[in-house]
Amino acid sequence: MNAETKILPQSDDALWSRVVHDVNAWRGACLQCFSAAEAGVTETLLSLSTVPEKGAAVRLRHLTGQRFDDIAAVLGTEGAFAAEGKAAFKAIDAFRVHERLRTFLAHGVAKIAVERTDKWIVVYRQVSIRARQPERTMLLVEEAEGLEMLADIRRKSQQLCSILANLRHQLLK
Repeated sequence: MNAETKILPQSDDALWSRVVHDVNAWRGACLQCFSAAEAGVTETLLSLSTVPEKGAAVRLRHLTGQRFDDIAAVLGTEGAFAAEGKAAFKAIDAFRVHERLRTFLAHGVAKIAVERTDKWIVVYRQVSIRARQPERTMLLVEEAEGLEMLADIRRKSQQLCSILANLRHQLLK
């Protein structure tokens, strides 16, 4: 007796669930690195603001981008803490190359696709307003590129946090 067993195509549900999970995990890991760097910058600004005489030059503003601008100003060549903050200034500058990605991850709407090789692609779309006009932007990230970005962001975030912690310790001795 011959029996035929139908070979049914594998459900895409498991693949899709994994891909969505992987993209969200990648996005979350990137945002965690940004948050750690932002916390380090904020703590450093707060510490610098307490330094007698020089601390008066430190601005303490609300928005993250403003705080990165503020710390760059006080650690830059013309800043009140230029001599002590050379390494931190370089680390901040190196980290800020990823600001555009942070904006898309935090504020963009994602659309996920899967290649035939089961690798993910995510397209972020964002709309902002500049001079009362809409500015629509898009960012496409392929899985391999995204994982490289995460590794770079993680490394630069850790370096920045370490250098800022050392600076706070040095100034508050």
